[in-house]
Amino acid sequence: MERIFVKAGDTIIPLCDIESVDIAGLESGSITVTYAGGKKAEAHDFDAFEIVMLLHPAAVEGRRLRWAKNAWAIHNLVAHPLLQVMVWLGFRKQALRLHDMTVPKPEGIR
Repeated sequence: MERIFVKAGDTIIPLCDIESVDIAGLESGSITVTYAGGKKAEAHDFDAFEIVMLLHPAAVEGRRLRWAKNAWAIHNLVAHPLLQVMVWLGFRKQALRLHDMTVPKPEGIR
């Protein structure tokens, strides 16, 4: 099984070691990651969004973030239908990877 790592400040953390994430400061581009028995690390900007998107993409919904115009179009119109077809054909892992790769990253704050 592939291990996934994330960067929070100067720390590289295995995704599976993350215990919780405080996203209260996400709009300002900052989160606090608690991992490996209570250790804490701050992640900022792209690193912060990447962690949240890997763990729980829906956590950014409804937040006051700015996205490129039509950023979700490729994801919603192409990735979702392709994901379904790939799952039917038995490529579930690759389908989920395609889905996650097409989730647009925010450009900043509204």
